[in-house]
This record gives sequence, structure tokens and C-alpha cells, in this order.
Amino acid sequence: MSDYEQLDGEKDLPLFKRRWAFLLCIAVLQFFEGISFASYGQISNFYVQFFKSSHAIVDWITNARNISALFVPFPLTWFLFRRSIGPRTVILITALASTVGLFLVTISLTHRSLIVLAVLGQITCGLIESVGITIPSTFAALWFPEHQVGTAIAVNVIGIYFGGGVGFILPPILLVSSSNRINATEPLTEKQLEAGQYSLLALYGSFLAISTLVSVILFFFVTDKPPTPPTMAQAAKTVDTPRGSFQDFLDHLKLLFANRDYVLCCITLGLVFQLSLPEVLMMAEIVLKIFNHSSLQPNILSGLALCTYSIGGILGAIIVGKAVDKFKNYRIMSIIGAGSVMLSTVGIALGVVYRSSAVLFVSNFFFGYFSATTEVVLLEIATQLTYPVDETIVNTWLTGILSVIGLLIGIIGRSLFTTFKTNGLLVFQSVCGFVGLLLVCVISPRNRRLEAQENPKHINDCEYE
Repeated sequence: MSDYEQLDGEKDLPLFKRRWAFLLCIAVLQFFEGISFASYGQISNFYVQFFKSSHAIVDWITNARNISALFVPFPLTWFLFRRSIGPRTVILITALASTVGLFLVTISLTHRSLIVLAVLGQITCGLIESVGITIPSTFAALWFPEHQVGTAIAVNVIGIYFGGGVGFILPPILLVSSSNRINATEPLTEKQLEAGQYSLLALYGSFLAISTLVSVILFFFVTDKPPTPPTMAQAAKTVDTPRGSFQDFLDHLKLLFANRDYVLCCITLGLVFQLSLPEVLMMAEIVLKIFNHSSLQPNILSGLALCTYSIGGILGAIIVGKAVDKFKNYRIMSIIGAGSVMLSTVGIALGVVYRSSAVLFVSNFFFGYFSATTEVVLLEIATQLTYPVDETIVNTWLTGILSVIGLLIGIIGRSLFTTFKTNGLLVFQSVCGFVGLLLVCVISPRNRRLEAQENPKHINDCEYE
């Protein structure tokens, strides 16, 4: 009798409490991915003066994290296909990338000529996204029962948004505490730059220490998979299969990318997930020009506006995680989410045009809320559409595609902002949101993983309709 047949006779498969501890550690790594995304744009004027650079070059301290996606997916998925590495190795790569990236960023602040280390640190931190964002749905499917998969994914997404919120507001507050003229029109004095430098060194040094601790914990305790799979669908995939050749791998990828709905899901998730990047890069500059009547420091106001985005994202992830687990109505959830994301970008544009900080704050809150709900649903859809292909391979390519989309959005956004100023950038953001809405309307919501659990006879059907 096969392992699967033995498990098929059991009504309840055992679960392991340590899955929650592992999940928390992985969420911390996602927190640092959010930090790497959020903590530069709101104090870009400080970095321009500290590194004696320009805003366009400082953009690369943020956008460089997407460069990893250009060269990671193909070799990583090959190693996964050959079973040379498993989820444990993927998690450890993410932990190492977090620690090394934070180390390089911290060192870059020790001298004003080391901007290249900040960029290299961000490229390294990009592995958290290129590799690490493949973890949530993979880890959730491996360790959690079907009714908890959405919740587990949501916890990881919350980590990203929480990190983003901290990155949006904490650096501006630290810098303003050392100088009340950060991001103002006057240049900073050497004393003010030095005070900001030491504040940021302390901040990133603390993050580095936490990342190192989490990496050590994961190194000693995390495993490729639980001793017993949490669902029948996962049990069916634990049976050993022969390692394929390189041609088999190429055929595997051809089968994956022949799935039109999966490709559309990757593109849509890229638009939704990366749509906030233009704001992250340039909102501080927009606020400085448009909201100079505010009593708040411009970088504080900008950070608070984007912090509402993160708060909305956290609430959205919590709520939709439970909703996905309970209702499984992916089409309606994804269409409502993507449509609301598009409307939120229009609201942000109106808030800027009419110089209403209240509209800007509310629109960013709903932008974050519906971005998170759409991301959780699309991550679920992607692994369901491609079952029984390994979730890690599926999500590695998904993340690679969305990161490349982010890289392009950042470059195009800066070009439009330079040429057409604020209005050009905001129109571009709204158009991207509209395209995301159109795409999500034609993505199939089919749940192949749930079908396999309900009808084990078809669990080995690898053909896509």
C-alpha cells in the first residue's frame, strides 16, 4: 500500500503547532522586504544630499530590489525541479539575503561615498522578494490544512505591509527628531546630515540584529516539509518521482506558461502589487510641491499618507484571509478588489489635484486595503490553477514576472514625473490600475487543488484545460 493510500484512509491528518512559529519567522522576513521597499523614498532629499546624488539615482536604492528578478527565476526553478533544493533552502536563502542586504545597507551609511553598497544591499534584499514571496502560498499549502491556507498567506502579506508602514514613517520621524528641516527646501548642514546618519545607522543596525537572529532560528529548526502532509492533495504530491532531464524541465515550463490564466494572473499581480511603487519613490517630492501649506513636515506628511496604505493593507489581508478560507469565491473577490484598487488610484490623483490631504489619506487607505485583498486572492488562484505543479516553482516565476513589472513601473514612473510632472505620474498609476481590472476579469477561478482533494482519482492529472 502506498503512502497516499494509507493516508487516504485517515479522516484527520495530524498538524504541527510549530507551523505557527515557522510562519512568524517567515513573516519577519517579509517585514524586512517591506522595509527595503518603503524606507528610502520618504527621505529621498536626505539621501540626495548625503550621497551628493540626484533623485533619479536615489530611486535605484528602492527599485534595485527588482533587479534580482531578472536572473533568479530560471536557475532557481531548475534546482527546485531537480529537487536539488527544497522549501527549507528557499527559506534560508531568503533569510541570508535579508541579513546580508541589511548589512550592506548599514555599512553604506558609514561613509557618504558608499551609495553603491546601498544599491547592492537592495539588490540582495531583492532576493527576499524574488525568492521569499514564493514562500507564503508554498509554505501555507505544505504546512496548513485547506481551511487555513488563506490565513497563512495573509499573515505573510501582513508582514510585508507592516514593514512598509514602519519604513514609511519611522525614518522621517527619526530624521526630523535630529533636524526640523529634513526634506525642506533649504540644504541641510553638515551637522544635520551627521545626526541623520547616526539615527539611520542605529535603525538599520537594529534590523540587522533581528534578521540575524531569525536566520539562526530558521537554520536550526525549519524543515522542507512536515512529517505528515496537512491535506490529501499534498499527500498525493509526497510520493517520490524520478528526477527529470533538462528537456523535461523545459517541457514542464512550457506546460506552465501554456496556461493562459496563470500568465494573466502573474501580470495582474505584478500591476496590483507594484502599483504603489511610483508613490513610494516620488510622493515625498509631490507633497513638498503640492502640500507646502501643511503644518506637518513634508516628509512626515508623505510618510503618514503611505502609512495609511500599509494600515489598509494589514486590515485587508486579515479580512480576506478568513474570507478566502470560508467562501472560496475567487472571481468576485478579485474583480471587486482590482476595481477598487483602480478607483483608489483615481482618488489619490484627485487628492493631489485638489490639495486635499484628507482625500489623499483615505484613498491610500483603500488603495492598501484592496491591494492586499487582491494579492491574497491572486496568490491562491495562481497555485490552484497550476496544481499539481510545485507551488514553489509556480510562485518563483510569478514573483519574477511581478518584480520585472515593478522595475519597469519604477523607471517609467520617474520618466513621466520628470517630463510631465505630478499629473503625468498619477495618470500612469490610474491607467495601470485599469489594466489590472481588465485582466482580472478574464482569469479563471478554477480550484484544481480542492478538486484533487475532493476527487483523489484525478490528483495526478497534470493537463491544463
